[in-house]
Amino acid sequence: MSENTLLEVQDLKVHFGGKKLFRKAQIVHAVDGVSFTVPKGKAFGILGESGAGKTTTALAVLRLVPLTDGTVRIDDAEFSALRKNELREARHKVQIIFQDPYSSLNPHRRIGDIVREPLDLMDIGLETDRDQMVLDLFVQVGLQPELTLLFPHQISGGQKQQVCLARALATKPALIVCDEPVSAIDISVRAQILNLMRKLQEDLGLTYLFFSRDPGVVQYLCDHVAVMYLGQVVEQADRIALFSNPQHPYTKALLAAVPKVRPQVGNEKKVPLAGDPPSPINLPMGCRFADRCPVAFEKCYRVVPELKDRGNGHMASCHLLDKGLVTAKLGNGLE
Repeated sequence: MSENTLLEVQDLKVHFGGKKLFRKAQIVHAVDGVSFTVPKGKAFGILGESGAGKTTTALAVLRLVPLTDGTVRIDDAEFSALRKNELREARHKVQIIFQDPYSSLNPHRRIGDIVREPLDLMDIGLETDRDQMVLDLFVQVGLQPELTLLFPHQISGGQKQQVCLARALATKPALIVCDEPVSAIDISVRAQILNLMRKLQEDLGLTYLFFSRDPGVVQYLCDHVAVMYLGQVVEQADRIALFSNPQHPYTKALLAAVPKVRPQVGNEKKVPLAGDPPSPINLPMGCRFADRCPVAFEKCYRVVPELKDRGNGHMASCHLLDKGLVTAKLGNGLE
């Protein structure tokens, strides 16, 4: 693990289910061998549809669900190996912003108390200074200090997510895990929250692990992007390379579905992403995307493709890439 790396995830697996009496075990492969690294001060995005395993990956990194296999390292500590008191003491290094601010705030507590809670739980600062620390956090995320006396139902959705940001910043974490933090917010204030997150990153040197199903949000905020499909990473590259030259058919289909300002011209056409992903219980033998892929051929259905470097650190797993045929077969429709 290099000095510039804050988070390193290696072969992370999270499987649910197990042995059942008198019947075959039903095992859900929610996350199935995911690896990535996040440099300090950068934003790493994980993009994918609902059911790709994004939220489970987020919870596993935070040790909020049991790991089946793999390691998670934060700074120089193996976070996945910590137990009890060691884990509790290390939690101040990493915080999470959940998808739904409406359900992640206690409706019976004033929002000032909600932001103060991690300060009290982790014994941060002098007790007499914590009220002022809360006010400073409110100002930092763009909230008026007098809002500390209100309850969650008395503020807007955007303000709720600002409160969640303030709560996450309270412990001065090295890493903030963001599980689709703007998807439940009105579209008119999403840009405001994203701009705030980017400003906080620049001002405080924050590192983000950002999960989303929205390519536009990931493209705006993240420096490096991994694309997940059915529990596995199928493509990974820096933001510019991934959005300007996607390699995997699934990534191409995701980006083709994003509305464009300019009209279609010439022979350009969109190939829709049809069908649903296979069951994470009964996984296909070969490529997990094969049944939905418009260019799949016989090998795709029987051999699992390897995630390989396709040049300049651009990783992708597709048999057609081995032959250099994926772009030719997909044509303009998914380019």
